[in-house]
Amino acid sequence: MAKIEDSNSASISIGLDLPLQPGSALRLDKFDRAGFAKSAAEALRRITSNSGFALSIEGAWGSGKTSALAMIEELLGQGNKAGEPVIVHFNPWLIGDRDALLRNFLSKLATAAKLTDHAKNGKKAAKELKTYAKAFDVMKLIPGAEPWASMIKSVVLAVGETTEEIAEYKTPDIEVQKTRVEDALEKLTQPIIVFVDDIDRLYPLEVFEMIRIIKAVGGLPNVGYVMALDPAYVGRALQSASVPQAENYLDKVVQLRMPLPGMSLTSRRDLVNEALETLHPDAFASHFSDSEDRIAMLYFSGLRELLEQPRDVTRVFNTVRVIEPELRGEVVLSDIVGLATLMVKASPVFELLSKQPSLFVGRLPADPGVRGSSEDIIKKGRKKREETYEKCSSSAAVKRLVQRLFPLTANAEEAFVSGQISGVKGHIADPARLLVALQLSTGAADVSFVAARKYLHHSSKRGEIESTLTSENGLAFLESLGDVAASLKGKGVSDLLDLCLSIARLIDARRDIATARGHFRADTAAVRAISSLVETAGAGQEALIAEAIVRDDACLSMAMHIIAVSSLGATSKSSLHYPSSKAKALQHVFAQNCLKAAQNGRLLETCTSYIILWQLPSFAKSHCQPIFKALKNFDSSLDSFVLCVLRDSFDSYKGQIFALGAEEMRIEAYVALAELKRHGESRLADAALTFPAKAAWRALVEGKRVYGKDGSLAEG
Repeated sequence: MAKIEDSNSASISIGLDLPLQPGSALRLDKFDRAGFAKSAAEALRRITSNSGFALSIEGAWGSGKTSALAMIEELLGQGNKAGEPVIVHFNPWLIGDRDALLRNFLSKLATAAKLTDHAKNGKKAAKELKTYAKAFDVMKLIPGAEPWASMIKSVVLAVGETTEEIAEYKTPDIEVQKTRVEDALEKLTQPIIVFVDDIDRLYPLEVFEMIRIIKAVGGLPNVGYVMALDPAYVGRALQSASVPQAENYLDKVVQLRMPLPGMSLTSRRDLVNEALETLHPDAFASHFSDSEDRIAMLYFSGLRELLEQPRDVTRVFNTVRVIEPELRGEVVLSDIVGLATLMVKASPVFELLSKQPSLFVGRLPADPGVRGSSEDIIKKGRKKREETYEKCSSSAAVKRLVQRLFPLTANAEEAFVSGQISGVKGHIADPARLLVALQLSTGAADVSFVAARKYLHHSSKRGEIESTLTSENGLAFLESLGDVAASLKGKGVSDLLDLCLSIARLIDARRDIATARGHFRADTAAVRAISSLVETAGAGQEALIAEAIVRDDACLSMAMHIIAVSSLGATSKSSLHYPSSKAKALQHVFAQNCLKAAQNGRLLETCTSYIILWQLPSFAKSHCQPIFKALKNFDSSLDSFVLCVLRDSFDSYKGQIFALGAEEMRIEAYVALAELKRHGESRLADAALTFPAKAAWRALVEGKRVYGKDGSLAEG
């Protein structure tokens, strides 16, 4: 395994695509191809002193052809040593020069002839091969001669002959020279077998040259050829070289064509399991529930077919190894594997996914300009997706994988895929998770599930995590705490009471989070998170935690919620409530905490200060005037006070509406309404007064419903 360093200096293992080697190939065979190799080796033993033999090992790129050659070579070396063939390795891809192919090939063949047991015969065969090569040098002058013969001159020069010595072959008798070569080769006691690999890595014209070389010398006695090639690519290469009947050209050159057996389903599954086991152990941490079942579902939904060749598995899991550390805990491992497979095996689909993710998941976060539901957006994208599937080599498998990863596409494409989309389970079908996956990081508005889990499990990390929250992601973070808490079923939470208090304090300590999103309230998200935690990790502790929150002077908004549910008849799905026997005492503690907050200027900065001020008169009326006096000491304009107590409703047209409402007596608990109106008139006379305070004072003085944005009147 090779190592590279990621941005955190943690090593990432990259699997090298190394073929098997002779000597260990049979022992390390994972795909039950020993029988295939044995058949090929037996066929090569047909080489005689009267004829040669050409065999092709055929398979797609990355299917393991080089490893099969190693197994065949190993088997050829297991026979009688006296008759053991001389093995020559010729890799045309390493030559790098089309004109050098023939020169290097014949040079290799001549060198191999010298390596036979009978040195005299070997030297004679080598000399005749060189002479045969010289004869081809002038064939370019003969009408109809194959154009590659013009390269023979470079062969002759490569073995040390001079131009003068070449001159005597100006009018060669090619058949005479060929007969001499055959006679010399027939006397060899050991056959020569030339292994030619990587033909499918050559450019098309180089493919043609290599095939023609084999065709020209393939009938020489005591010489065999084993070629590894991708028949589909070779066929296309020959067609592009304008070879007549290109589809049948190989059959004229090769006596035996042996398609490499594909990986069995068992071998394929084992190889994927082996690749998974090479990932970092932290990749398998229980970040998400049902993750093991999901990777099995993806495997049988197109992944198995796309990982068709050994090299496919290597390339896909190399990609997984690179992107997984950045996405660990943010996206479920199965979906990281699925995404990597699209990157490697379906690049047109991945490109479309990157450029237009809404075609796969529908409406994206913070994208209000897009019209229509997610389902409509995905339906409209069906044609583009279908066109992109067709650009992939295994379009049906790609389509099935996409439909499993993104279930809404299955609905739009009239297919059925079971399962729900869940961001908290790390599915990339969730728009927010997909954006995280495509960016390979979390942006300013994205919520990190890793941060949520750390917040739940590690008290020492909470302050640090809170400092990273913004008005963009703070509310979503609170929502994710509830989701993650529910998905973890309380596992890993060791300080439940302190955790609940931390969440309750957070919404009052960060006003930017509390006021970030109009209709959506931070206190509601916090209630849900705490309730999920109590229900999963603290059954039976509801009253204890509720009381602790009410008594804490930094948890006023959450305390107000608990009092409303426990004593004021408010309805809520929350299980947080205290017994009625403690109602009076806890309400008094809460009122005292509110007074203290007003005196230090903190009350109006809480998440639900407007709800607190509105509810206090119903159970702590005696505290209202002292609270008002304290508020006025901090803000003599009373703008902040009136902005709280006159908050009425919110709509998507212009936002917050201010109105006096029907319960004027609640305001009277703090200050005489007439006195407050007179103060309002003086504030409205101030030319420096701006919206929304100006709108709130107008609502009080004029008794109308007024938009805080611009002072326009709201209906109703």
